[in-house]
Amino acid sequence: MSSGIDRVVGGAGGGLLVTRRYRTARPEEHRALMVQDAQAFGDSTAGVSIDRSVARTRVEELRVLEEDGARLGLLLGRGQPVRWGGRPVPASQLSGLSVPAEHRGRGVATELLRAYLAEVHERGAAISTLFPAAVQLYRRAGYEYAGTVTVYEAAARHLPVGWPEGWRARSVPADDPAPLAGPFARVARDRNGQVERDADWWRHFLLADRGSGPPQAFVVDGPDGPGGWAVLNVSSDLAASEVRTSVQVVDWGAASEAGWRSLLTLAAGFSSLAATVHWKGPDPEPLALLVAEQDIRQLRQDRWMARVVDVPGAFAARGYPSGLRGRITIAVGDDICPWVDGTWTIEVDGGEGKAVRVGDDAPLRTTAAGLAALFAGYHDPRDLATLGVVDGLGPSEIEFLQALHAGPKPWSADYY
Repeated sequence: MSSGIDRVVGGAGGGLLVTRRYRTARPEEHRALMVQDAQAFGDSTAGVSIDRSVARTRVEELRVLEEDGARLGLLLGRGQPVRWGGRPVPASQLSGLSVPAEHRGRGVATELLRAYLAEVHERGAAISTLFPAAVQLYRRAGYEYAGTVTVYEAAARHLPVGWPEGWRARSVPADDPAPLAGPFARVARDRNGQVERDADWWRHFLLADRGSGPPQAFVVDGPDGPGGWAVLNVSSDLAASEVRTSVQVVDWGAASEAGWRSLLTLAAGFSSLAATVHWKGPDPEPLALLVAEQDIRQLRQDRWMARVVDVPGAFAARGYPSGLRGRITIAVGDDICPWVDGTWTIEVDGGEGKAVRVGDDAPLRTTAAGLAALFAGYHDPRDLATLGVVDGLGPSEIEFLQALHAGPKPWSADYY
């Protein structure tokens, strides 16, 4: 998101309409906004913590909602494409929204979301994604669950050991994402829900020093060149007279069995420290196929959300199974984004899709959140029908939607 936004928006206060401004943050208030954000989430406001927040947050990515000169709320938005069906979809990531305690309950968060969605629509985003701190707030604004980020753990001693022939790992500088970006692009291109990372994304979310020093970065090379990468944070704690070592896999991936066996061997090398290895992956985790017994445990799973911001843009940008042909017509109710509200025919043919507004009513009806669920494919269409998320889905529509979303379930390797 770029700078230069300043618009008047309406809000409700004490039953009366009030005038509020949605604008880009100013450089001179950057630090104060980071303190305000930390206070809203109960995070540390110590100088070193705020210094890190200022360093990793560009002021032009911050949006403020104010009333009579008072800052009511803060929003942090970024703009990276997200892959779906093997193609990049123009997108915006909502990375944070906070409202100070004294301004809560006045519709500030909803007003911020409404103005933000109008802005990113004007800037060309087709969808918006986020990790929710308040699910109902975002669901009311048209977001719905779209994928997962799942954290796994295994003892290093339980991971397979043995470098495949012709494979090795080499350390690369943690301040240069270029050696990692190449293998990542080959691995992640077919992930549904994967953010397209630029150099700033790598440096901010994956390679940054979070207070304990920079991570260790590696590339695994095979006979044909780089075939995988890993970014690791290794730490040790003394607890109950026992040293516990944790290997946090910030990010990793490989394009082949040999590449993955190399990465697992790299992590298994910490077994002499009695280390536990943690990483993020899809659900189910394919690496279970390479690990003996049930040695991989799922620690936590978070669901992230998506929203359709531009109906024609979203359904035309993503990819589809090449052999699929069909259409559905659905009426969408959306009081946050009026340009989404209406009846749409969504058609898929030969791997291409399109959505066209039509004037007729439709037997299928849903909300903006339901439309997001239909776009993402995280939930089975049968469940959307059973639970009333989409009204009117019959066997033929369910079969079409299941075919449309054939392939891996959406998941994210990035927590933003």
